[in-house]
Amino acid sequence: MEYEVKQLLKPALYSDIINISENDFSKFKNKTVLITGAGELLGFYLACAFLVNNDINSTETKIIAVDKSDNIFKQYGKLTYRNDIEFVVSDNYSNLSNVSADLVIHTNKPENDIETTGILEFIKSNNASAVVCSYSDVYGDVYNGKDTISEYDMGYCDCYNPEYKSIQMQRNLESAAIALAKKNDLDIKIARVCRVFGYHGFSENDRFAKVFSDVVNKHNIVINKDDNLLVESYIYVTDAATALIKILCGGKKAKIYNVSSDFAASVHVLAKYCVKIFSDSAIKIVYKDKLKTLSPMSVTLKILENTKLKSIGFEPKVDLQDGIVQSVKILLEEKNK
Repeated sequence: MEYEVKQLLKPALYSDIINISENDFSKFKNKTVLITGAGELLGFYLACAFLVNNDINSTETKIIAVDKSDNIFKQYGKLTYRNDIEFVVSDNYSNLSNVSADLVIHTNKPENDIETTGILEFIKSNNASAVVCSYSDVYGDVYNGKDTISEYDMGYCDCYNPEYKSIQMQRNLESAAIALAKKNDLDIKIARVCRVFGYHGFSENDRFAKVFSDVVNKHNIVINKDDNLLVESYIYVTDAATALIKILCGGKKAKIYNVSSDFAASVHVLAKYCVKIFSDSAIKIVYKDKLKTLSPMSVTLKILENTKLKSIGFEPKVDLQDGIVQSVKILLEEKNK
C-alpha cells in the first residue's frame, strides 16, 4: 500500500505501534472503526495500529479519525493521504451524520453534556459496538480503607466546585452510556483508564511531562513539596491501547473495566527512575521544598485494580522503566527530526 506506516514513522515509534498490532485484529476485517481523540496520544496509537494491520495483514479496516483540533492533519502527516482513513474535526460530534461506523473507541474526556449526547447518539444510530473511556479521576476522593480502587468504588465529588467539573462530566457520560446500552441492548462497555504515559499527549502543566522534557533536554529535575503525595497507577500507551481493544472485543455489555498496569508512581518516584536510568546524562533532582508525607487520613491512592481486565485476556507487557526509556527515545527522535 502507498504511504505505509513503516515508511512514515520513526523507528522507535513504529516499534510501539507494531506491539499493539500484534493483537488479534481479525474481528475488524472489512469493518469501519471511529476513534475520537485521534490526535492525542492514545487515539493516535490506536489509529496507527489499525493502519499497520491493513498494511501487513490486509485487514481492510476503515478508520474514521475524529479530533477537536485541525492539528490532527499535522499529527498524521502523509498518513492523511491514505484511502483507508478519514479525518473529521468536530467539537461536539454533531457533524458526524455523513459518516458511519461498526465500532467506536471514544477516548476523549467530555467537556459538556452536548458532547456526551453527540457521541452516544452516533453509537445508537449506527448500532455500533463501543468502548467509552473515562479516566481514573472519575473516582473522586475515595476512602475505602484499601490501597487500591476497584470498579465498585466511588468517591466524593463536590459537584458545585468548578475543579470537579471534569469528574462530573465523566460520571454523566458513564451513566448515560450504560443506560443507553441496557435500554437498547447495545454493546457498550466503559473503560476507566489510569494515567497513560508515552512520548506526547500531556497538558502543559502536567508534572510528568515536565520530567520527561527535562530528561530529553538534560536539565535537572525540580521537585516540589507535593510531588511525593499523589501515587497513581500508570500504564504505557501500547498497553492502554491493547486493553481497549480487549475490552471492545471481549468485554461484557454495560460493564466497567479498570485499565491499569501493575505499577504505580508519584512524580518523585518517576524522577528518581529517570536519574538512575539516564545516569550518563548527569541529571540531578533539585528539591525546591521539603517533601510532604502522606497522612493516615489521606484518601485512597489512585491505584486501580485490573483483575476484571485480566479476566478477558489482558496482560501488561511494558514496565515503568521500559516505558520511560521508550518515551524518551521517541521524544529524542521527534526532537531530532
